[in-house]
Amino acid sequence: MTRHLNRIFLMGIIFITSQSFIMAQSHAEEKNAETVPQLYINVPPFAVTMYHKGRPKGNMTITLLIQIAEGEQHAKATRILPRLSNAYLMEANRLSHDYFDVTRPVNIGILGDTLQIATNRTLGHKEARVLISDVVVNKR
Repeated sequence: MTRHLNRIFLMGIIFITSQSFIMAQSHAEEKNAETVPQLYINVPPFAVTMYHKGRPKGNMTITLLIQIAEGEQHAKATRILPRLSNAYLMEANRLSHDYFDVTRPVNIGILGDTLQIATNRTLGHKEARVLISDVVVNKR
C-alpha cells in the first residue's frame, strides 16, 4: 500500500515539474516573440457627466494611455488621436448616462472593455491596448 502511494506521489511530482518546464519554455518563446518595442500614446483626460435617477449629480474624469507597437500603426494612431478621443468621450458618456450611477462605484472592467472595442473599431485592428490609469468621480 505504501509503495503504491509513493509511486503515485512520485508520478505526480514528475508530472508537475514537466508541466512547469513546458510553461516556462512557452513563456520564454512568447517573450522572444515580442521584440517589437511598445510605445504609449497619452490621451488627454476627459470628463463626462454622472447621473443619479436621471439627473446630473457629478462628473467622472478619465485618464488613459494607448499601448501600441512602434511603426505604421503607431503613426496612424497618433494621427487620428482626436477621433479616438471623441470615440472615448461618446462611449464614456453613453455608459455614464445608461449604466453608471454617481452613488455606486464605477465598473472599470466594463469601462475598459467598452473603450477597447471603440479603439479596435476606430483603428481598424486589434494591435492597440487601452490602459486606464485613473478614474475620478466627483459628486455634487
